[in-house]
Amino acid sequence: MRTKLVAVPFTAHDGVDAVVVVSERLAPHEDAERYTLIVSLLTGALATAAAATIAAWVTTRALQPVSEMARTAADWSERDLSRRFAMGTPTNEITGLAATLDGLLDKVSAAIRSEQRLTSELAHELRTPLTALQGSAELALMQSDLTHSQRETLEEIDMAARRMASTITTLLEVARSEATVMDAASSSIADVVSTVLDTVPLEQLEQFEVDVEVDDQRIAAPARIAVRALAPVVENAVRFADRHISIRSVPSTSGDVVLLVEDDGPGVAGDTQDLFEPGKTYSGGSGAGLGLSIARRMARSAGGELTLVSAGAPTRFELRLPRA
Repeated sequence: MRTKLVAVPFTAHDGVDAVVVVSERLAPHEDAERYTLIVSLLTGALATAAAATIAAWVTTRALQPVSEMARTAADWSERDLSRRFAMGTPTNEITGLAATLDGLLDKVSAAIRSEQRLTSELAHELRTPLTALQGSAELALMQSDLTHSQRETLEEIDMAARRMASTITTLLEVARSEATVMDAASSSIADVVSTVLDTVPLEQLEQFEVDVEVDDQRIAAPARIAVRALAPVVENAVRFADRHISIRSVPSTSGDVVLLVEDDGPGVAGDTQDLFEPGKTYSGGSGAGLGLSIARRMARSAGGELTLVSAGAPTRFELRLPRA
């Protein structure tokens, strides 16, 4: 037990020297000091925790509209042109931001609809003279007195007109599918692959070893959209393959249906970064360069994606479509 002693010497009136000694126990003072420190630490910790809890609650409550806006925007796509945040008359910074974004969405929607309307109108305007051109070529081919050179020229015109008609039809499909929310529909991926292969002339397919390994999964998209997304990839494979073409479905953990299209051709020429941009061709040679661009747009309009997995031999494309 610690004790503090204080000694004070003094001289009495009679001349006697003496010393006054006073003792004081230090334990109560030390205990009081220790308790004060513990109470101060506990009070400070509780006050800090309470302040942090209140700050977190206030911040979460204040930013809750922003979180709701982020979740809502994540559910939208380019097909949902009429969706808005619609948080009412601006009363604070967040509702003011929502109103500003709604105005921006109005402008974006108007621009997209204008582009779609222009695409549709151009396709319609081109279809009429193209049909006349194709009909004239077919009538001319029915004549029996054509020379070999004339027949080859007319067949080339007829084939080019058919390809252009197919491109225009695809543009119309793109405009229509992106202009409105896609109807709830599902289709079999096996049926889609079969339909695409049926569009390829049999004499061309017979030149290759074609391996098709596709299960009967269903995709959350109309068959016509999926066919338009897959057909250009298969057509390129048939056009550039050497001997072997493979179309197979592979397992996926993302909930999508995944198709891989491979060919043993020379591969994709040049820079692959802008392969899916309009005007860029698979081989770097002749062609309109619209096939893969439109195919990716069709895949995205259905909520999927088309990517180039391998540019060299074998050339491999991956088509992802949402599972039904």
